[in-house]
Amino acid sequence: MVQGPVQTFSDREQESGITRKCLDSVRHFLPGAKIILSTWHNQDLTDLDYDQLVLCDDPGTNVRAYNVDGTPQTFNNNRQIISTLSGLEQVTTPYTMKLRSDNYLISDAFLDLQQDFPKRCEQARFFNEKVVVINTFTRRYAKGAPVVFHMSDFFYFGRTEDVIACWNMPLIEDFIATKDCPYNMGFPDYSIDCTQMLFIRAMQKFDPSFSLNGLLDNNLEKQLFSDRCFANNFVIADPQQVGIGLCRKFAEKARVSRTKGKVAHWQFKEWQQLYKKYCDPSFELQYSVFSQYKLFLQRCLYVFPARIENKRRLQQRQKKVVLNNK
Repeated sequence: MVQGPVQTFSDREQESGITRKCLDSVRHFLPGAKIILSTWHNQDLTDLDYDQLVLCDDPGTNVRAYNVDGTPQTFNNNRQIISTLSGLEQVTTPYTMKLRSDNYLISDAFLDLQQDFPKRCEQARFFNEKVVVINTFTRRYAKGAPVVFHMSDFFYFGRTEDVIACWNMPLIEDFIATKDCPYNMGFPDYSIDCTQMLFIRAMQKFDPSFSLNGLLDNNLEKQLFSDRCFANNFVIADPQQVGIGLCRKFAEKARVSRTKGKVAHWQFKEWQQLYKKYCDPSFELQYSVFSQYKLFLQRCLYVFPARIENKRRLQQRQKKVVLNNK
């Protein structure tokens, strides 16, 4: 299932021809698969190759927080929920893929990945089988500090009921500012990331203890819960290892695809360590000491220094509120 706009939509710029490239790649690497395209009314569908079309009503943007100057922060979260769930609800096959309309397949490696790690533990076991995701925006660190429940929303592959469970959630109501909470939940901490919010809302149907008070709400108990959930229900790997190509917005010179961005994400070899720890103690890791040391040094260079700067920024955020309220 492919979801999203097929060209520039509501001020969201779309790479020219990317949806055609996306659909053609699915036809090439998954011959015989039924392609469901879930998009918006009044989109130009010329020359697009799909089997079933789902047209969605636009819910508009949603407000999740306010800047300290009082301007709202708007997001496309409800659009993403509607276009994804509306398409997934039309799937009739045992397995399904959720792919953004501005990304594309470069292989079918995700088919084997989904079956290569079958062992499970009983704690935090929510799905019937594991769901494959990419590590782009599946962050282990943000602002230089560990983060939890930060799961990418780009790509999902697994049993249909499991993928649907990742997106079956109510729409997001606009954040209402109050005197005690004028900017975002958890202030002066940053708002939880969109991916954290979507993941938590989906997982709360299985366990209501999924919750965060802010982006950096990362106590040890939540870190262990997040790790166990990731190990037991997902397979996290690089886009190339999964078989996904990213559009230019997230590739080439984009920060998320440079070393500085990549090393803040969960690495496949790190996810395998979680798998061995929580699911299969007999699993043989092929993760050299040199690789571990190299990743640590890269994080010392690109990730951890941000912790000091972040403390200063949080103090500034608090001071701005005090000044604005005088």
